Amino acid sequence: MRAVLVWKETFREQCVYDLAFKPDGSQLIIAAGLRVLVYDAADGALIQPLKGHKDIVYCVAYAKDVSSKITCCG
Repeated sequence: MRAVLVWKETFREQCVYDLAFKPDGSQLIIAAGLRVLVYDAADGALIQPLKGHKDIVYCVAYAKDVSSKITCCG
């Protein structure tokens, strides 16, 4: 097995706590400190930052029907 770098992102935060791919593989959601970031998995373009978290976000997921993104912080 061989890894291929498709895109690279630099974060202000020192660590990424969690990440999840949308079931169809088209998007990647990342928990990075107080930020939740949604990227296009193919080219690394930032689609949407999710705002409103007041504490470190530790986990992210897509709902089973993929209509919602789920986050938890604390």
